[in-house]
Amino acid sequence: MRTVLAVVSVVSVVSRSLKKVLLSRVELWIVAILLSLAALGFGTFMKDAAERAAPRGGALGRVAFRIGATPQNLYRWFFGDPTPPRPGGSRQRFHGEAGLTFATSLPPPRGGGRIFTPPGMTRQDGEAGYLVVARYVPLPEKDSAEPDSIHGHTPIVVELIDLNRRKTVHSWKPILNDRLLRLRFYVLPDGSLLAGSIGNGDGGMTFRVDACSNVVWEQPLRAHHSYERGADGNIWSPWRIPNRIIPRTSPDRVADGFIKFSPEGEVLSRITLSGALMRAGHHRHLYNNDGTRAHAHVGMNDVEPVLQDGPFWRRGDLFVSLQVLSVVLLYRPATDEVLWLQAGPWLHQHDVDIVSDSEISVYSNNTFVDEDGDERVRGANEIYVHDFATGETRSPWREAMRRHDVRTRRRGGVAVFGDGSVMLEEADQGRVLMLSPDGEEVWSYVNRASDGMVYGILASRWLDAEYGAEVARSIAAFDC
Repeated sequence: MRTVLAVVSVVSVVSRSLKKVLLSRVELWIVAILLSLAALGFGTFMKDAAERAAPRGGALGRVAFRIGATPQNLYRWFFGDPTPPRPGGSRQRFHGEAGLTFATSLPPPRGGGRIFTPPGMTRQDGEAGYLVVARYVPLPEKDSAEPDSIHGHTPIVVELIDLNRRKTVHSWKPILNDRLLRLRFYVLPDGSLLAGSIGNGDGGMTFRVDACSNVVWEQPLRAHHSYERGADGNIWSPWRIPNRIIPRTSPDRVADGFIKFSPEGEVLSRITLSGALMRAGHHRHLYNNDGTRAHAHVGMNDVEPVLQDGPFWRRGDLFVSLQVLSVVLLYRPATDEVLWLQAGPWLHQHDVDIVSDSEISVYSNNTFVDEDGDERVRGANEIYVHDFATGETRSPWREAMRRHDVRTRRRGGVAVFGDGSVMLEEADQGRVLMLSPDGEEVWSYVNRASDGMVYGILASRWLDAEYGAEVARSIAAFDC
């Protein structure tokens, strides 16, 4: 009986307390703030730190997802997007760094870097080599050209930087009008550049300019994204196949292939890709579940020639990056065969390189499109290394790249050196970054203009000391 009375007494006290709280006057503004904080907290939880591509929880989840994006959207509104998709960057990153900055006295990298080193060249111990960077610069006020929606139509200059002397030793002039440089480039020993431009359809014009930026030749090759020199001295590039070659009634054809041309602009071969993919049994990458063609354009964005025989490839083979499919493959032009293909773990990658006689590196942008249609980087970019000897794919610099906040959504590249150091091209963010084997910053190049803004980087290359010195000597012989 006493227990019952005690319970009744407790219930009575609790009821009176609740009645007092519920009937007390609470200012509406306090209620509004509490509700807003609750909604924001719930929304942030639903959005979560991983920035998943689609929210959970149906309609309620979509509403919460948008609420959770409020702090990010407010930041953009007042300060600008810290990850701008266009060449014009922001003031918010890199703490005022501008140009080339050496963070440590660490020695230069040892060995490797083959993708950024022309055939036959090796890095000299004790030499830091050269950095060549194609960078966006502000559009002159007198120029009334309207920026396009993707590339901005801002001028681009290409500079040769001596990393030992820590200074720019040559600049190729801005390339404008119908020869607006927008793609990667290749530096030839005589100081000339091979590059591509906007205009004349996808792939536009391919051209060569000398050290004084005079046009040597130009051709509508429809080459795009990358220019890499093979072991025979000729250039390989992705090739956008014209529509007249691919009938719309042919679902087994994709609009991507390879083109090989000489440094003088002579086309030596054109190769389609879809036949080899089909014969190798990779139909799933080209078709939807209902049998319709899934990808007419598979996003070929890098072709890496094999320069010497190895246990898993031969001289003349090609490593290929297919961005849309998140696929990297090994192709043999001599027999029109796909020898190896792997989808992921890289996501929307750029730049596949050979780093040893059994390993390749892949620059993974890790991009996805969120519920609002915005392109995002999941966490940070990554550099994967795939070992053909073991079949293992690992991400050795994951933590270092997260720590240094490397997150370009498009483009990007890497030079991997034999001692484990890497040079990273964070293109959208306007930075090139050299990391030591333990992930510490050695130097950085930030494309900050005189207006205080950080502009994007189109592309960069590392040249070893010997090759870079040859280029510099060739340029010095010109009277520009």
